[in-house]
Amino acid sequence: MYFYPGSSDLGSASLASVSAMRKLTVLLIMVLCSHPGARGQGMPSVDSLVHLLEGMQVARDDFYFAGTFPVYRRYGRSPRLKEDNDVFYTGLVAFTLQGIRSQLSRDSRARADTMIRRAVASYTHFRNLSGNPTFNFWQSNPPLIFPNSWFLNQFNEVNQLPDDLDDTAILWLTLHASDSVAGRVKALMEAHANGGRSWIGNTYPYYRKLRAYSTWFGVKMPIDFDFCVLCNVLYFVKMYDLPFTVQDSASVEYLRQVIVRRQYMDHASYVSPHYGRPPVLLYHITRLLTQLSVPALDTLRPQLLADARAAYAGAGNWLDSVLLSTAILRLGGSSPPLPAFSSEALQEHMPTFFVASFASYLPQFFKKMLLHSQVIKYYFSCPAYRCALYLENRVLREAAAKPIHLAVAGSGTF
Repeated sequence: MYFYPGSSDLGSASLASVSAMRKLTVLLIMVLCSHPGARGQGMPSVDSLVHLLEGMQVARDDFYFAGTFPVYRRYGRSPRLKEDNDVFYTGLVAFTLQGIRSQLSRDSRARADTMIRRAVASYTHFRNLSGNPTFNFWQSNPPLIFPNSWFLNQFNEVNQLPDDLDDTAILWLTLHASDSVAGRVKALMEAHANGGRSWIGNTYPYYRKLRAYSTWFGVKMPIDFDFCVLCNVLYFVKMYDLPFTVQDSASVEYLRQVIVRRQYMDHASYVSPHYGRPPVLLYHITRLLTQLSVPALDTLRPQLLADARAAYAGAGNWLDSVLLSTAILRLGGSSPPLPAFSSEALQEHMPTFFVASFASYLPQFFKKMLLHSQVIKYYFSCPAYRCALYLENRVLREAAAKPIHLAVAGSGTF
């Protein structure tokens, strides 16, 4: 069972109700007490974090699908939060666990494998109904947009969002696709890239002829560039060792120019409207660089490391400190301190990792004018993914602290 409330409207002071916070706190205390390896106040062990994360996965519920992790949504500046049963964060938790599983203890690895298997089983509810190997943010059968929104739910059929490259890439990263299926996914991504059916109109002029991937599969959606989405798509291409085509090269060039022009720091919400904050962009690009070696990006590592360190020094919240600490570790920097771990930190709603900004669909003039408006913006948060991010950092930190033994002929190891 998971330990979050069933109410669709939650208080403004905290993500969950007081009773739900108490349940999560009790679970956290029980987990820490059962794992003597927890190191100091506010610093649980890796095994205890895996155990805690396992307790947050849905086993059965009338609203969430089994195997998913609870998500919460806030409209603009509204103090009310609503539960949202999208697949995005569940895929991210599974993807994060998959990336660190080899460095877990035997017991934690088994728990991680179970969580991944349960998460993957829930994906079927979000799969394209026409047979395409693509996924939707929300359930596809029957279509449902903005769960727990009475007004918007009246338009589930006519206003259903198309499948998107971000969810599709993330979910396939936790699946084991055959070569033919992975090839089909990439072919669909290329068919919807910029310059295929149309050209992007709401980005900087010097990016408009780049044949980079768009965010959406739908033919009625405008072409949309997003820095973090491109990072996830390129990660998928690299993991499945797919041919590097003009769309991949153009996507890399978009990332490179955004970094060189420092737009990922100064105009993050414009170059990545669905994520929109520098710490999140730094997290994505450094995650990609652990898998994809491209000289055009590798030469930018010193700049990325310097910016991540500066951003960490100025971070004013728990989530950004974790994200930036992980980015620094991935770039080979020394391990900066982690903030204390607590149930309150998991349940904080702002800042969020992901935001649905409808300004990204608008023509250039209106996109610039409304990009920072709260009128057409939804913020999504997931306590389990915050836990997974903290767990990931702990694993990377411990791996970085281990001594390196090099084998030298005739002299053993040192």
